[in-house]
Amino acid sequence: MSSLKYDKFTVKLIENNFISLEIKEGETIDHNDIHLIYASYHELVGENEYVVAVYANPFSSMSKKAREIAANEYASQKRKKVAFISGNLAHIIIVKFFIRINSPKTNIKIFKSEQEAFEWLRSK
Repeated sequence: MSSLKYDKFTVKLIENNFISLEIKEGETIDHNDIHLIYASYHELVGENEYVVAVYANPFSSMSKKAREIAANEYASQKRKKVAFISGNLAHIIIVKFFIRINSPKTNIKIFKSEQEAFEWLRSK
């Protein structure tokens, strides 16, 4: 399994065109990090379509500017699904708000279970 490790996060290729992003505990992803995340996606899958499982660990977050960049600048036909995995109520509320406000073009769902998230990501 290929992986790219950085100070604040790790991006892994789980299987063919299936990526995971794990934000480390207590870290905040800022506008500079978001560019690095998407460059990592490209390095792992190239120009292929892909799905992403995002793990938000306790006390991790993403700045408003990073969320805006992700929703607008990196809107991609190649990114087919994003599963947000977290049991943290605050994360769930923030992600639901983000989805409602930004209306991302990518299908995003929130899961408490990694197994359910992976099943959904693998489904057609």
